[in-house]
Parts: sequence; C-alpha cells; structure tokens
Amino acid sequence: MVKIGNVQLTDFPLLLAPMEDVSDPPFRRLCKEQGADMMYTEFISADGLVHDADKSFKKLEVFDYERPIGIQYFGGIWRA
Repeated sequence: MVKIGNVQLTDFPLLLAPMEDVSDPPFRRLCKEQGADMMYTEFISADGLVHDADKSFKKLEVFDYERPIGIQYFGGIWRA
C-alpha cells in the first residue's frame, strides 16, 4: 500500500497531476468517476490568497466526492 501522510492508497494508485486551467472541479469529477484515486487542484497563487483574489479562492473549492485531494500552491510574499 502507498501512504501519503495519513492517506492510504492502493499499491498502484492513479493520481491526477495539477494542471493550470484544466484541473477544475468538473474535470476532477470526471477523473474520479473514471477511477482516479487522488487528485490535485490547479496551482494556487500564495500571493493571490494573501490579497483576497477571488480567482485564487475559487480554485480552493473542493467537494467531498473529490477526497482525498491535494492542494498545490506556488509563490510567496516578498517583503522589502
């Protein structure tokens, strides 16, 4: 068995990689219906989250049927 953190998966899990402008909830639903064991959200901007960008928060929308799911974010806040 494969284990990621406390998530137990099968010996040969089918994982959906994060893809910008592709891995949205409807696509993840289709992948789950076709047998994906674990999926990831689209890349989410850390800067967008800090500055309350609607687009970034929309990408965090996760539904129960998608679990287990990973959230992949990028970037950071630069301080001068």
